[in-house]
Formats: sequence, structure tokens, C-alpha cells
Amino acid sequence: MAATTRTRKTAAAKPADAGDAPVAETEQTTAEPAGTLATEETTTTDASPKAPDAAPLEPPIVHDAPEAPAEPGYVSPTEVIPDDIAEVILDDATKQPPADIEAVFQPVTPYGSTLRCTVRLVERTYVGPHRNPIERLLQPKGAHVSESIAARIRERLVAQADAVTGSEK
Repeated sequence: MAATTRTRKTAAAKPADAGDAPVAETEQTTAEPAGTLATEETTTTDASPKAPDAAPLEPPIVHDAPEAPAEPGYVSPTEVIPDDIAEVILDDATKQPPADIEAVFQPVTPYGSTLRCTVRLVERTYVGPHRNPIERLLQPKGAHVSESIAARIRERLVAQADAVTGSEK
């Protein structure tokens, strides 16, 4: 019949005052003849945790980042286009005349009279006494234009395409 005594000191709560003693627990284990161990726990001092004087600070509120603004659905058109449209109208991305003239302007709604420009159109023209070449914006991509403006640009694109195919014959 061997008896073993162990003492374990645990700090369940930090003492608020310097005079409080730490919590100590004592375990007594006795060996039973049948080979089982019996455990008894006793507490020498019972210290209940004290409430803090002030409430703990709450974590800061983290707001989600604002979403990036969507691409604008409306682009300001260049409604004032020159009376004499330049010799060459180009797609700004390819620097070539648009391949599909009918696809340049698409209706915004199925039955509306407003059309949307699907490519960025620039015109190549020459300015000044020495005819310096420049490119100026004719219509931005996504611009909503009236049917009359689209018709004028489309007529010029068709004439330009006919001039190119007529010179190749």
C-alpha cells in the first residue's frame, strides 16, 4: 500500500491585491490492491475571480472596403462634329478603318432612337499651312449618339470604304 502525495500550484486567476495568496491544489493518490488508482482533489484556498473595475475595450469595427465604381454606363458623346468630316476615319485601337461599318453603331434599346458607338473613332486630318497630320477624337467608345450623327458618320465610313475598294480595282 504505497501512498503518493503531489502538490500542484496553479494560478487560476491573477491576484488583484498583493495580499492574496495563489491557489494551491493537492492531489492524493493511493494505490488500491486491485490495481486501480483513487484520486482526491482538495483546494487549500478558494479564490473567485474579481470583476474588473472597467469593461474591456471592444475590438474596433472593421468596415468592408467600398466597391470600385462600375464602368460608367453613359459616355458623353461628341455631338458637335465638324461639317466636313476628315478624309480618313479610323478605329483608334487598330489605326485602320472599321472592318464592319454596320457594327460601329448599335441601338441602345430595341425601339429607341439613340445609338451607342462600339469603337473609339478618330479622324485623321491635316491642319495648318504645312498640313501637319493630326488625329482628333470623333466619337468615344460607348457614346450614346442620335441617329442623325450616326448616319453622317456611317455615310462617311461607307464613302471611305468605297473609295478604298474603287482605287484597288
